[in-house]
Amino acid sequence: MAARHINENELHDILKNEKYVLADFWAPWCGDCRRIEKPYDEIADELKGIVSVVKLNVDEIEGIRQREDIRRIPTIRLYKDGVPLGQIVEPPAKADIEEFLKDLLPKKEKAQKTHVYDMVIIGGGPGGYTSALYAARAGMDAVVLERLSAGGQMALTHAIDNYPGFPDGIGGIELGEQMKKQAERFGAKSISADVRKADLKSNPKVIETSEGTFYAKAVVIATGANPRELGLPSEKELIGMGVHYCAACDGMFYKGKTVAVVGGGNSAAADALILSRIAKKVILIHRRDALRATKVYHAPLMQAENVEFQWNSTVEKLIYDDKLTSLLIKNAQTGEETELNVDALFVSIGRKPATELFKDQLALDENGYIPAPETTETELPGVYAVGDVRAKRLRQVVTAVSDGAMAVHMAEEYLAAL
Repeated sequence: MAARHINENELHDILKNEKYVLADFWAPWCGDCRRIEKPYDEIADELKGIVSVVKLNVDEIEGIRQREDIRRIPTIRLYKDGVPLGQIVEPPAKADIEEFLKDLLPKKEKAQKTHVYDMVIIGGGPGGYTSALYAARAGMDAVVLERLSAGGQMALTHAIDNYPGFPDGIGGIELGEQMKKQAERFGAKSISADVRKADLKSNPKVIETSEGTFYAKAVVIATGANPRELGLPSEKELIGMGVHYCAACDGMFYKGKTVAVVGGGNSAAADALILSRIAKKVILIHRRDALRATKVYHAPLMQAENVEFQWNSTVEKLIYDDKLTSLLIKNAQTGEETELNVDALFVSIGRKPATELFKDQLALDENGYIPAPETTETELPGVYAVGDVRAKRLRQVVTAVSDGAMAVHMAEEYLAAL
């Protein structure tokens, strides 16, 4: 059973007649909304008979965001007897929704998982699901633990044009789902779970999650990387109120408005191009005098009539009242400070690897990535690092896929020797 799609009148009727109602306010263009869709449907199944689980498309219901005070999407709100009990905004994973609900609804007992897998794969991006595919085809008992949905950061990309085999490109979510289905066709399992602790030195290795404890002979770390922040005062408070980290996810909020992008690499250039097709004006702020992005981005950006460049500049301050209103930028060469009136700032200055769980067990490089050669082997026997979490020169979908295949090849040799 999936969550029911309803309109505003139906919501009011349900609130009158149902004791508990869980409502997801979403939009089809929102990447985070699409990524949370399957976990939300799983929750609908689990709460059947206890909670009425529904979805409302804010793009189809004019004015509902104002009437319901929906500032960011997805917003998931729980009602009891027609009265809001609380809400969670932009939940990163199923486990976060479950955590939100656990003190508001009767607790459910979860069965302890004691089965020992040949391979546990932490992360369901392209590296993780390639590992799952190769492991399953090799006859391994493999499971993927993913916080949200298939694809990882790839799922936030509207169109992927540089992955072989798709001449017309493919959406990140669609490619992630295809990778998942292919791995599952050969017997790999997928579980929506938030990994909270890992003992990679024990035998078998122990992975503690929101869905119980998993045991494995070998572990593939495919946790990827998250957006890097500017580190400015009030930056966190303004997330969703003018500060964003994904143009594909949140750009449509600023149709016909003025936005800024900070950064000079491929992600910043791609975000600026996406926004140039949505916003009235895009200001690209970069601390150097030329982009670091690959040449394929240069000509389209230079030719876009609504893209303006602020070279040799850094964002010094976020200016706001109830939301972001302007930026104070500083020219590194002249020291001159300028205030730019903008409706939003998209931060695209790179990513930080999701390695916090492993820092006490694995050596990390100066940027927090896991040092592992092309074999993907870490310093711990039976533990492999694949995709964006591994220290390497190029981080792309195709290189993550390569890592996943290599990790299973090395794991086969490791498991055969046990």
